[in-house]
Amino acid sequence: MTTTGRRVLRVVIGFVTMVILIAVFAALAIMPGPAMLVDRVSATDNAIDETVSPTQSQQYCPSPMGLLDTGTYGDSAFQATSGDLSTQASYAAFGSVYSATASAFGQDAHDANVADVNLKDGDPGDDAAVKTGSQRIDQGSRLIETHMLQAQQGTGTVGAIASWSTDGDLKGVSAASCETTSLEHDFLLSGSATGTTQQLIVANPSSKPTSVRIRVWGSNEAGELTMSTQSSVAVSAGGEASLDLSAAASDVSGLYVTVSSKQTPIAALVRTVVMDGLTSKGSDFAMPLAAAANASAVSGITQGDSVTAYLFSQTDTVTQLSWITSHGLVEAHGDVSIQAGKVEVVDLGEAPDDALGVMSTAQDAVSFSAKATRSGDDGQADFALINAGALSKVSGLALPSGFEGTVTLANTANTKQDATLTSYDDSGALLVTRRISLGANAADAVALDDLTRGDATVAALQLEDESGAISWGARISHADLDDGIAGLSTIASSALMPLTTQVWARNNPSIVR
Repeated sequence: MTTTGRRVLRVVIGFVTMVILIAVFAALAIMPGPAMLVDRVSATDNAIDETVSPTQSQQYCPSPMGLLDTGTYGDSAFQATSGDLSTQASYAAFGSVYSATASAFGQDAHDANVADVNLKDGDPGDDAAVKTGSQRIDQGSRLIETHMLQAQQGTGTVGAIASWSTDGDLKGVSAASCETTSLEHDFLLSGSATGTTQQLIVANPSSKPTSVRIRVWGSNEAGELTMSTQSSVAVSAGGEASLDLSAAASDVSGLYVTVSSKQTPIAALVRTVVMDGLTSKGSDFAMPLAAAANASAVSGITQGDSVTAYLFSQTDTVTQLSWITSHGLVEAHGDVSIQAGKVEVVDLGEAPDDALGVMSTAQDAVSFSAKATRSGDDGQADFALINAGALSKVSGLALPSGFEGTVTLANTANTKQDATLTSYDDSGALLVTRRISLGANAADAVALDDLTRGDATVAALQLEDESGAISWGARISHADLDDGIAGLSTIASSALMPLTTQVWARNNPSIVR
């Protein structure tokens, strides 16, 4: 073969080879390969779960008690006024907290005259690990932002505000604990008769606006009520909104209210003020309910209180109401039938000599709260709105300065329980540690004066209760109120337990096939 022939043959062979290679690569790109060439993995489609807890939290502290109508029309003698109302706030951080700061919130958030309160430990070298802070509040709400080194039992921040007045339309005492944000809050409220205002306050600390839905059930009939005003409220980012519930659902003896946010966690509470013409009949904050339970206790009742119980259930059920005493239960009212979706209001009359609280023992889960009322001179009265306590293995509360009172602890279990109550002063130093022993369904009351030493005052309390069965709180009054002015309120304890959520990871082999 000549040289030219060989050259032509190589060109033809090269062209044919190129065509074959292109065809092979095209086939490999289009057709799936043999299963035997795919690596097998040992993973299955089983889910892996992990419990996680946030190390940051927010608590909302409301603005001082106030009047819904503050117009200045008409004769000054007949105008509504808050009188000489004064308000103190107190904050405490327990355990592994890196920093906690209480700042102005809402309209006052950018007011340069409102200083932040950074919680501090007066003696970082001691074993107490408690940071405290306090301030006088003239107006506006506060937001506590807490950063924890780790989320664990006994770690967290609590706060409270308390107001008192000796004249005007808010005579007496009102108090509220600072509340952790949540997507939903439930309330049991006293009646909305003439002279009563119930102002729902909703706060949105997040950076996103949200829409809040409000649903109401009453005491006149079963089923959700149709509100005479709007049933939803828009709350701006970092803002607050309000709604007059007494106008939206009037002339009922009791209300059950749910407040739910679609987009972001919120805080909520209800400011309740009662007037009879020009006579002050009391004011207090209604706080969100704890989870419904078969056995629940309202603590902080004392002899001579006029007590009304409010009950609500999602199912038809029966409960028994009893006075809690130091030696157990004493019948307050026989069986109480509760119709699903209807608020049951029970007048328990005057609390007996040894009463320290009221207990509900139901066949099914029930939401429970009570109103304790005392009378002063010239028709004046004041009341405390007290929810059944939230049960927790470790809990705490903060006490605003200048108030006096009693800590009441009630055992919801039908067996004896022991717990440890510890008090701290306004520098975070440990004052007193007391072992508390409660008989089955029994209660005990400890004066704040018995939880201090020297000239120190109690600024914070912590309860360690391994059983998680003790409901407790502080009932307070103020020395500025003379004997002729009724003044009472309560501060509920708050859980010092890590918030947890479950995160699930599930293998999905199809993602890589």
